[in-house]
Amino acid sequence: MKMLEKQRDREAKQQAKARYKAEQEAKKKALKDIDNDNESDEERIPDDPEPTIKFTESPTTEKPPEKVPDKAAGLLGMWYGPPPVADDTKATTDSTRRLSRRETRRLKKMDEEPHPDDILVSDWWSKYYHCIGTDPRLTRIFEERNLPTIKLYDADLETEFNNFRDLMDVINLKRPDNEISFISDDSESDDEINNVGLFKGAFKIYPITSTVLDAEEEGKPKLMFSNLPNNKPSDVTIRLYVVAGMNLTPLDFGGSVDPYLWVKCGKTVIDDKSNYQTKKINPIFGKMFEIKKASLPRDSKLIIKVYDHDLIGANDLIGTTTIDLEDRFLSWRRASCGISQQYIIEKESKDRWRDTLKPLALLKRMCLLKGWAPPTFKGKGSTLRCYVDGVEHKMKHYESGRGPMTLDGKSIVKKMGSEEHRLALYVLQDLGLVPEHLETRTLYNDDCPGIPQGKIHLWVDIFPYDRNLPPPVNITPRVAQKMVLRIIIWNTQDVKLDDTSITGEKMSDIFIKCHLEGSKKDAQETDVHYRSLTGEGNFNWRMVYNFEYIMPEQKMVLWKKQSFFSIEKSEEKVDPLLHVRVFDYDIFSSDDLLGSTELNLVSLPPPTKTHKECHLDIYDTPLADRISIFDKKKIKGFWPVFELDPDGERELTGKVEMELEVLTEEEANERPAGKAREEPNLNPTLEPPNRPETSFNWFFNPFMVFKVLIWGRFKWYIIGGLIILLFAAFLVLLIYTSPQAINNAIMG
Repeated sequence: MKMLEKQRDREAKQQAKARYKAEQEAKKKALKDIDNDNESDEERIPDDPEPTIKFTESPTTEKPPEKVPDKAAGLLGMWYGPPPVADDTKATTDSTRRLSRRETRRLKKMDEEPHPDDILVSDWWSKYYHCIGTDPRLTRIFEERNLPTIKLYDADLETEFNNFRDLMDVINLKRPDNEISFISDDSESDDEINNVGLFKGAFKIYPITSTVLDAEEEGKPKLMFSNLPNNKPSDVTIRLYVVAGMNLTPLDFGGSVDPYLWVKCGKTVIDDKSNYQTKKINPIFGKMFEIKKASLPRDSKLIIKVYDHDLIGANDLIGTTTIDLEDRFLSWRRASCGISQQYIIEKESKDRWRDTLKPLALLKRMCLLKGWAPPTFKGKGSTLRCYVDGVEHKMKHYESGRGPMTLDGKSIVKKMGSEEHRLALYVLQDLGLVPEHLETRTLYNDDCPGIPQGKIHLWVDIFPYDRNLPPPVNITPRVAQKMVLRIIIWNTQDVKLDDTSITGEKMSDIFIKCHLEGSKKDAQETDVHYRSLTGEGNFNWRMVYNFEYIMPEQKMVLWKKQSFFSIEKSEEKVDPLLHVRVFDYDIFSSDDLLGSTELNLVSLPPPTKTHKECHLDIYDTPLADRISIFDKKKIKGFWPVFELDPDGERELTGKVEMELEVLTEEEANERPAGKAREEPNLNPTLEPPNRPETSFNWFFNPFMVFKVLIWGRFKWYIIGGLIILLFAAFLVLLIYTSPQAINNAIMG
């Protein structure tokens, strides 16, 4: 039977492999069709003649694609060439075989349940947390899968790119000397009043020599002002993405702030005070503001303000920052829309290309602005080369050894653009265009000149108004999912005996209390197992906790008031920790803590099946071998509890057998279960524990005290004492009545 089962598994694996290869071949074919459609719909540069790009075959022999193992070729086929084609005869033969039940369940589970790493990188926020470096898991995943990232600048773009003075300079225009007004002692305020505008232009002086005058037209120096952009007013659409704020200056009593955003561009004003956040010094805004039609240079100033919301009185200004949109729109660095690291055209992808022009069109525009010859391409595949301004750029230098990867054996379906588009994108990256980015802008307030009032992470996209705009990037903050945690306390073993009974025996009245991190007031506890003489406790007790959880961040969300004077609840993110504590119950004094443990639900030490195998060593389990309850859904076993000795070392004080199960709110409604052993006592049904007769509360059961503690232990002593007492009473009565009886007998 074992050999037959192995044969079936082997055949099932062969069939799955053949099917996988066939699917990869179909995906490759569909990808080529999409690329052909993409190239046929090439967008042209407005107001400029379209240069012709020549594609010529390389006279040299193309190098064969790099050899990749069969499994890797299936995953990285879009980078290394077409995946290996399965033999048709074998595929046909395998397709007639039936999968075993085990293989069917395994494949079905792989299709239905996403890999944990896929959840971590499922949205745009994974790119943000990767760039700020708050989650080391994202660093590993992005490196292993070669996922596109975003560049985080610690300052604004103007500081990073020399104020975009590559095309022109900006000079302040002031009133004449005889018209200057002095309104205050503040020089900055005077300058602001006396400035009447800005001059944007450039002055260049070229030396003219006899050699230059006698030279042909081709030999004369190239003028800077050739191929200038159109100087007519341009209607544009502006998208402002404000991601987060950092270290905002608190203005409220208690050192907190309720921030919201205010945006102005031209005559358009957006006041987002209805969406203020409570008690957040480092708020996550996740806001996109779209100004559908603005005119440059008239509406070149984009003003962003952060206010502190107040329930009573006027709202306070925290700080302001201003962005010059015209400088970015005219710069050859393409600051109007940062270029991505990869050219992905899949509509559902968070990394989709978001510019209105494709990489080839951008490269042609770059050459026009620089006065270079149009780019030319030679070769195909790995031998593809691009020549820009006499410099050769090879495809194999950019994509050699790179490609999308996964950890669970399933390829990431990404519709990549054509080879020419990808190579053009790599060339643009080398030429110094602004990448897909986040800039850090400092907020200032005129009431505190020169003193930063906090910072915000944001970026701005500027698109021509008359173009078909790509969909905006979804940066909506992650929404916590409602979850239910069910805990069943089955038994305890080897719990420390802390009390001494009236008969001199060591014992403990055991009960268990649990709560989630930050919810100590909502703690639940079992009933009491009285008079445990061996450290064993029987409970069969269910605890149910409702909580909100953000799966990609692996954080619980709590809503609570920060202080007694707080009117509104604020959001707080904490680790999903479960606190388990074992107590000894006391009537006339506080309960004694016998042992405790803290379990991270996303990094649980694996429990043991029996209490004899349960030791403190499981808490030293490496992180890679730990278990997440959100992946396993249900875990059962023994976990040790401990207390710390005076030296800070852990000392084992008991073992708790628990069953942990996590469900979504929908799953919990489909499979109801009550707390403790209350109705509905289902999933599973809990019977009353089978406790020994000695388990009772002596204070409320005096008869049981006599029955168990006295009669059970001193029964024969009591019986013997009663017999002796009766015999003694008989003797006393006999002695007492004997004289009278003798006297009566003598006297007749």
